[in-house]
Order: sequence, then structure tokens, then C-alpha cells
Amino acid sequence: MGFLMDGLVAEEYDRAYSDRHLVGRIAGYFRPQLKIMLGVAGLIVLNSLMDTALPLLLARGIDALSVVRRLDTVGLLVGAILGAGGLSWLFNFFRQWWTARAVGDVVLQLRRDAFSAVLARDLSFYDENASGKIISRVTSDTEAFATVVTLTLNLLSQILLVILIAGVLLVINLGLALLTFLIAPLIVGIALGFRRVARAWILRAQRSGARVNATVQEAISGITVAKNFRQEGTMYAEFRTVNEQAYGINLRTGFVFSAVFPLLSVAAGLGTAIVVYFGGLQVLDGGISAGTWFLFVQSIGLFWFPLTGIASFWSQFQQGLSAGERIFALIDARSRVQQTDRRPV
Repeated sequence: MGFLMDGLVAEEYDRAYSDRHLVGRIAGYFRPQLKIMLGVAGLIVLNSLMDTALPLLLARGIDALSVVRRLDTVGLLVGAILGAGGLSWLFNFFRQWWTARAVGDVVLQLRRDAFSAVLARDLSFYDENASGKIISRVTSDTEAFATVVTLTLNLLSQILLVILIAGVLLVINLGLALLTFLIAPLIVGIALGFRRVARAWILRAQRSGARVNATVQEAISGITVAKNFRQEGTMYAEFRTVNEQAYGINLRTGFVFSAVFPLLSVAAGLGTAIVVYFGGLQVLDGGISAGTWFLFVQSIGLFWFPLTGIASFWSQFQQGLSAGERIFALIDARSRVQQTDRRPV
């Protein structure tokens, strides 16, 4: 662990921001995109409604076929399912398209602000900080920042879908719905337990990536001197050290993120098995129809998927917040020398 942490201390101008401050500042960059974001919100609602309609159509079709076995009934059912699926795809397509446009505009403005801040720093700033690390904040971290918005919009979609599906479950069978809701806090608790661990490892990964960029940039900038004094081997050894460090940190960061989803899947699978068992007993006792039971099984699958996404959101959200923290620290850094003369260039 000592090797992995070498050289990964915060820069002198780094500062810690609260999640609320970061989210508020990020929201400020999206105010010019308000119309697009409202359109995206409307598409999220329509897409969630179509996703909710699919299990309802399937369940009603099963019950109808068990009573009236006619070909036209099957045709209507297939047509309704295809229509709902097609509309869901169409709404999701435009949602993703408008989201990409809004995120692209925000990243464009953020890079402008970051580069303007770089030009405003005095020369002592560049004497004390490796230029490769500064470049990493303007390029790599602004890309990571864009994930905040995509994750947030996906979160809104998943929250709406969970609310709709929860309403459907309560209407279908109150007892089974309450049993499902008792398992939901377990999934949320597992994901929230990864929050701080994820934030710490993401910061280390970003700093290690910045060290790699700085080493490469400095090597290329001084390649003439290095070749004149035959120092290629020394430069390669330095690069190999920081590259292996970045590899080890990224490996552990990936493990942290990959570990949360299997645990969430196990919890969701356990909940599904319990609900399927008790729901099957009610079907055998004649308490509910086979179509209603199928509807519940399908709906609970739709319920777990966005719920696990919501639960894992905070772990993934830390990547964007960490990137935003590094960018805003660069923008907010104060120069030691304040220029007062305003002569034209």
C-alpha cells in the first residue's frame, strides 16, 4: 500500500468541497440548458410510463387467453406490446440525444473556464506544479465531470420508474408488495456503504493518472536534453514506476466498483425468490390468478433493476464529484502575484 500511495498527496491549491456545494455549482453550469433539460424530463416520464405498461399488457393478455382463446386476441396483445416497446425506444433515443447535446455544451464551457484559470495563474504556480497534472484537470477531469449529468438524469428516470412500479405492486397485491418493500432497504444500505470507499479510491485514481500525464509531458518536453546525456533509461524507469502505480490503483478502484453490483444482485435475487415463493402459494390456493402472479413477477424485476441503480448511484456519483472538485480547485486557485496593469497587448 505504501508504494501505491507514494506521490498521491493533494496539490497545494487543492481544497475540499461539500457534496452540496459541488452539486449547486454543477447545476449553475446547466442553467443555460434549462429548456433542453425540461424536454429531457418530459421524455423520462413518457419512457417510464411505457416501461410500466409492458408487464401490465402481458398480464392482461395471459388472463384474457385463459378465458377466450382467439387469434385476434393474440394479435391485439402482440400489437400493443410492440407499440409500447417501440414508443419506449423512441422516447429513450431522443432523451439520450438531447442529454448528449446538453452535456457537450456544459463540458465546452467548463473547459473554457478551466483554461482561462490556467492562463490567469502566475509563473510561480507553474514552478510548483507539474504541467502534466494541470493538463489532466483540463482534459481528463472535465470528461469525467460529464458523467455526473448522465448519472443524474438516469437517476431521475429510475426514481420515476420505481414510483410507478411500486404503485402497480400495491394495486396487484398489498401483502406481496409490503414484503418486497421490506427487502428494499437492504439493497440501499449495501450501496451506501460503498460511498466513502469509492470517493477515496477515485481520487487516488485521478491523481495517479495525473502523475502519468505529468511524467510523459515532462519527458517529451526534455527529450533533447535527455538524449544528449543518454538518460533514456532513467526516464523510462521513472515512467514505469508511476505507470505501475496507476495500474495498481485503477485495478483496486475497479474492484471496489465491481464488488457492489454482485452484492446488490444477490440481495435482489433473494428478494425475488421470496416473493415468487409466497406468490406461488397464493396462486395454488386460488387467491390470485396466474396472470396477476406473472404481472407481479415481471413488475418486481422492473422494480429491482432501477432500485439497484439508485442504490449504486452514490458510489458512481463520486467519480464525477471528485473530478468536479479537482476542476473547481484549479479555477478557484489564487495567484500570488496580482496583475493590476491593463495595457493592451
